[in-house]
Amino acid sequence: MKQNNIKILETYSQLKTLSDPFKNQVLTLLIESSYTGQQLSKILEVPRSKVHYALTELENNELIHIVKKEEKNGIIQKFYKAVAKSFYPDEKLIPQASEFDDYYRTFYINIMGRSKVRLLSAPEEAFQLNAPKIALQFELKLSEKTFKDWLQRFRNLVDELVEEESKENSNSENENYYYFSSFGFRIDEPLFEENESE
Repeated sequence: MKQNNIKILETYSQLKTLSDPFKNQVLTLLIESSYTGQQLSKILEVPRSKVHYALTELENNELIHIVKKEEKNGIIQKFYKAVAKSFYPDEKLIPQASEFDDYYRTFYINIMGRSKVRLLSAPEEAFQLNAPKIALQFELKLSEKTFKDWLQRFRNLVDELVEEESKENSNSENENYYYFSSFGFRIDEPLFEENESE
């Protein structure tokens, strides 16, 4: 089964499952790659029973699925993967959407952690002067509508880039893998000092 880009959450049970920090952490790893319960236990440094419980809950709520099975020493190993890359609540769940706030905060924290790992493991040539790269951090004061409209244009641009990947020759020597993560959300107070005119 191919991994979808987006899964719409349709039940309160799905919403509640993703609001749990540990299950959220497991799902974040399974968005990236497929793992067995034993592999996740080693990565997260927690007992297999805790991972097994999380996997059962995620699978029962149709958030992950088994992508392959392998036999090793007479034991069938199941490899799990997230059914989508992003998860959003259906509008009918909006009355309970406050619980989903925890999901987004935890999910963003998990992605930031993964970004740090990718940054530290990237090759030296990735940060050479002429290498294509981006690092941005800024604060803006905008209306919510303006920000939402810009986000839609940004998502369209990302979709366009993803489509370009499918057009290019995957065997080309001129191609490299690129990692990209981005965050944008409302804050209460700015941390950046305003430039004061003298």
